[in-house]
Amino acid sequence: MKKKLTKKFWIILICIFCVFITLVAVGYHAFSNRTKKVVEKEEKGGKVTLNYSTNVNGLSIVGATKIADDVAMKDMTAGKYFDFSIDVDISKANSVEYEIFITKDVKNSNISDDDIRICLEKEKSGTYTQILKPTKYTPLKKESELGSKKGSMILNSNKTSKSVTENYRLRLWLSDTSLLETGNYSVNVFVVGKAT
Repeated sequence: MKKKLTKKFWIILICIFCVFITLVAVGYHAFSNRTKKVVEKEEKGGKVTLNYSTNVNGLSIVGATKIADDVAMKDMTAGKYFDFSIDVDISKANSVEYEIFITKDVKNSNISDDDIRICLEKEKSGTYTQILKPTKYTPLKKESELGSKKGSMILNSNKTSKSVTENYRLRLWLSDTSLLETGNYSVNVFVVGKAT
């Protein structure tokens, strides 16, 4: 009886240990792959890089309910906003101009563009300040001069003559004026730049 109990005990202990090691390995792999870096443009001695710390370069709201603009602007719930930064590296260029734009993920969006609210904030001295007031998704009718795609929406344009890192926060919600009670909406964030 003791031998059987001891044998069962060791088998259970080894199984638990294997499960623990597997969970640690999966967790380490997921954590080590969090930081993403996407270089969008590099030319004439200047480089613009979009940095974000999630597995996707955008924001999705699933099962969103109607919310007032002033409430949505203060909501710090995970998944209600998307933080990213733009790195501008000027080596031989005089200046770099860039545009931040978003594209709608049509497959994962059933809220109309008129009912969605999009807002962009920029960090200044540790505080995020609104630079794009809450607005609906307004697609471009043609590609911009810098290269933002037709059908996308430009959130911000900037020009700098020095190397900088600028932090941004994107917010997305279902307008409280919508006739919908709930819905989904998804966008991806991109940057294009030009050095002169």
